[in-house]
Amino acid sequence: MEPIAMLFAWMLLIVFLALIACMFEDLESDTGSQSNPNSQVQLAPQVGQVHRFFNKAISGEAPAYAMYCTIAGVIAWVLLSKGVHPIMAIPIGTIVGEVVHVIFATTAHLGRTTAQKRFEQPIYLDVLYGHLLPIATHGFMATLCITAIAYIQSNLGTLSGLPELNHPFALPMLAFIWGITVGAIGSSTGDIHYGTEREFQDRPFGEGKRVVYHGKITRYAECGIRTQKDIVGFCVKYGGPCTGLTFGLIILFENWRTLVGMIAGNYLPDLQATAGNMAATIGIVLGLMIGIALTVGNVVIVRWARKRYGPFVGE
Repeated sequence: MEPIAMLFAWMLLIVFLALIACMFEDLESDTGSQSNPNSQVQLAPQVGQVHRFFNKAISGEAPAYAMYCTIAGVIAWVLLSKGVHPIMAIPIGTIVGEVVHVIFATTAHLGRTTAQKRFEQPIYLDVLYGHLLPIATHGFMATLCITAIAYIQSNLGTLSGLPELNHPFALPMLAFIWGITVGAIGSSTGDIHYGTEREFQDRPFGEGKRVVYHGKITRYAECGIRTQKDIVGFCVKYGGPCTGLTFGLIILFENWRTLVGMIAGNYLPDLQATAGNMAATIGIVLGLMIGIALTVGNVVIVRWARKRYGPFVGE
């Protein structure tokens, strides 16, 4: 197969892995209440809302996933250097990263919950045991996909028949960068639901959350006491896939414009150094066009939403 066709094929595989990675990252965050929910869950006992939510947030998702993915990337990189096949090296590295993840989740939940003892918040052992496995499995899928992306990217040229296009960064560095990225996008795009929204469904669109209501989380689900498993069951329908789609589209647009720029600028397939500047210029112009199109689309959607569900309070 032609190298250019192979590059596009590997690019599409990276996009698919990115979609899966960010979807599971967001759902794992929902399982452990790591991002936006953590402030409300942490505050709830202080306003008399004793709950059964898991709470493992002692850092943002971006640095946390940078750590898990870097550990997985380092272990995989060492095993690869010893001749272990990637099919074995990447999962083994991911398992080591998830062992650290589970230790982190356990100590964080116990530490944060213990701090609320003065407000009569108990530690429910069934909640602790019942959430560690979902956290580990969702985190495993996210870290596995990110480590695989780092491996493909670091060897993209060799896999496509053009070794000169191999990424200059080593696998662990790429895993670190992608770990930060997937955590940041999962935190900023996902976490649409965490137990408080039901109290505001009868409020005007865009009213936000008043300070007086902070910490008053919804503690009861359709079947018994509410836990993170109920939240994941809701978010897996829309929030997780939308978050994965966001990350996947970012990777798709970024790689597509770069490859098209290389082809249009005659940099590929002969890797002519003199065509590098033209290829970069075309890629930048395409990127600006994509950015403008997305901005215009976002404005149109926001205006439609305000007209359909608004107005914002105070306008």
